[in-house]
Parts: sequence; structure tokens; C-alpha cells
Amino acid sequence: MNRNKIRFFFIAQCLINIMAHPQSTGSHSLSINGYTIWLTGRDSATVQLIPRSGKNGLTMQGGNTVAHARFRVNSYGELSTPISASSAPNAEAHRVDLSGSRFIKIKYKANQTVILQLRQTGVHGGTHNHVLLPPSEEFTSSTIYFSSFKGGLQPLDLKDVAKFNFAFLANNAKDGFADLIIQSFVIDRYRP
Repeated sequence: MNRNKIRFFFIAQCLINIMAHPQSTGSHSLSINGYTIWLTGRDSATVQLIPRSGKNGLTMQGGNTVAHARFRVNSYGELSTPISASSAPNAEAHRVDLSGSRFIKIKYKANQTVILQLRQTGVHGGTHNHVLLPPSEEFTSSTIYFSSFKGGLQPLDLKDVAKFNFAFLANNAKDGFADLIIQSFVIDRYRP
């Protein structure tokens, strides 16, 4: 009988730890509309405040899965998600053809302007086609057409894209940090 009680308490404690610290499990059970990889990146002088450790931006807030990143920005801080579900964390994001899609829908809140980049496959650094997401104190839903993504070194080729980067280049002057929470992310006519 004591053995069963010990086993029960051990299992209960494990479940409590997993629920309290979903980022530390290393699993991909959390997702936002099927997107399971949301990784942070930054320059060496930028301080990552959320997540507190690691690079996994997925977490639970108020019973919902969200991607959350907060930085004290020096040069840049970013949160990125590969488009293809077959892409592995910390590896090159796989090529996807989004030529049949017209837009993305996103529900987010941010204390600072966010640069949303749509990155071509295998292209790193430099200037990418992007749009600006305005700050919003409350969650706001936005539909962004791919034709709005401009400013890259080459015109956007929707047949050869790999990931979205949500980048900060500055802190909110009042807060002293840049913060982004994504609650929903959907690509028209595409399923990860």
C-alpha cells in the first residue's frame, strides 16, 4: 500500500512540474495553430528576460498557449517560427511554397513596434522583406497580405520562403524593454 502511495505522489509531482514549467520539458506538445517551434535570438549585448532560460518562447498564460519574448534590447532581439512543421529546432528552416496563400492572420500584443520579416530559404542576416506591427497594449488581430512585405534586397518569392522573424530593434522608452506575446498565427490556405 505504501508503495502505491509513493508511486502516486511521484507521478503527481512529475505532472505538476511539467505543467508549471512547460518550456523546460523539451517537448513540442505546445503549439500555436500547429506551429510548435518559437525560438528567441539576440545579439550578445541584448538581455533576454522572457523566457528566463533557454530559447523556447512557447509557454502557457491564462490557460492558453502563447509565444512570449521580452528583451532589454541593445542591437536586436527576435522570436522566430519556421513555416514547415518538418523543420527541426536549431536547424535550417525548410523551404515552403506559399504562392497559393494571400495573407497571414495574427493575434498579438506588443509594447513596441515589431518588425515582422518573411525570410527566404537559406538567407541569413541583411535586410528582408518585412512589415511593421504597431504596438498594442491589448491583444489585437491583424490580417497582413503578403503583398505588404517589402524592403528586402530581392522581391519576395513566395515559392521559396522558410520562416517568420518578429524582431525588435529598440526598447519601449517607458518600460525599458521590448515585449511581444503572440496568441494566434494562421497562414491563409496553409497548414503546418
